[in-house]
Amino acid sequence: MAERFAVQGKRVLVLLTDMTNFANALKEISITMEQIPSNRGYPGDLYSQLASRYEKAVVFEEGGSITLMAVTTMPGDDVTHPVPDNTGYITEGQFYLKNGVIDPFGSLSRLKQQVNAKTRDDHRAIMDGCIQLYSTCRETREKRAMGFEMSEWDQKLLKYGDSFEKQIMSFSANINLFDALQQCWEILAAHFEPRETGIRASLCDQFWPKQQ
Repeated sequence: MAERFAVQGKRVLVLLTDMTNFANALKEISITMEQIPSNRGYPGDLYSQLASRYEKAVVFEEGGSITLMAVTTMPGDDVTHPVPDNTGYITEGQFYLKNGVIDPFGSLSRLKQQVNAKTRDDHRAIMDGCIQLYSTCRETREKRAMGFEMSEWDQKLLKYGDSFEKQIMSFSANINLFDALQQCWEILAAHFEPRETGIRASLCDQFWPKQQ
């Protein structure tokens, strides 16, 4: 149906949810048909079955287009599970969503695709800087959970991580790209000095929020 509308010149958005349930149905069918199971009991053609659907995304010459947005749950948050694992290989551009927050470390390939000629000069630097600090924050959270004493720097990282999650990585943070870049600078300025961010001085001089 999507292809029919696209050939007619329409720009079609297809929502696929949930592909894990779809794959589980394929597993039940293959077991019923007594096919030889593959990884974790899924059929051997699982990759092809998923690819034949994900790769329907297309732009028709002198016609419309098909855009796919697929949801794949990860049982037990296991990224090595056959369905999310194959999905990652096929799509190479997925967001990992956990507890309503995007996990940037599973989504970096997709986030980096947003850095192109149409964005701002500070995009790459602010993204790398924020992610690096957030990674250090995650390590600090693990230290806190093990009972380590928190230093002043650790406290900065913890507060920054909470703000970064709520204002940038939360699925409810519905802001456009340039506003998000500015929001990142505001978050950094609220918790750090420019020299503490690891972002080069020339960009900090240009984009660091001015104190009111």
